[in-house]
Amino acid sequence: MARHQQQLADHLSTAELQERYRTCSDAKEARRWHALWLLSRDMTITAVAQLLGFHRNWVRSIVKRYNAAGPAAVLDRHLLHPGGAAARLSPVQRDRLAAALQAPPEDGGLWTGPKVATWMERETGIKTYPQLGWVYLRQLDLTLRVPRPQHPDAASAEQQVAWKKN
Repeated sequence: MARHQQQLADHLSTAELQERYRTCSDAKEARRWHALWLLSRDMTITAVAQLLGFHRNWVRSIVKRYNAAGPAAVLDRHLLHPGGAAARLSPVQRDRLAAALQAPPEDGGLWTGPKVATWMERETGIKTYPQLGWVYLRQLDLTLRVPRPQHPDAASAEQQVAWKKN
């Protein structure tokens, strides 16, 4: 049976990897240091993945990043881009959308994700996908409210009353 062993670059010694693992205050980063430390102690990738709850491919990617870029590659990359993308609508535009949602849409019917996206495109001049329209509907606590569908062969109210036992 082949061992899934991956060589670590000599950026840090086993003792230095252990020290980084033990002193790291960020939990995600600490688990990456832990994986590297265990690999430096000749554990297999499969064993490290099982021990830490990672997938083998994730352990391999950590090793690959560490080997290519050194200790800086172990840092949490989410910290480089906190918060994700900026909101599509400004607070003023969002208030205008909330006000527009109080009235029926221009074409009648009910507000839907595609209708909100079209409104947002006119407001911002930026192409907006229907999914984002739905996201803003949800953020503003508006959802499509339609009656629950009824089976075409369902009994009438009178038939249901007659069927009930006392």
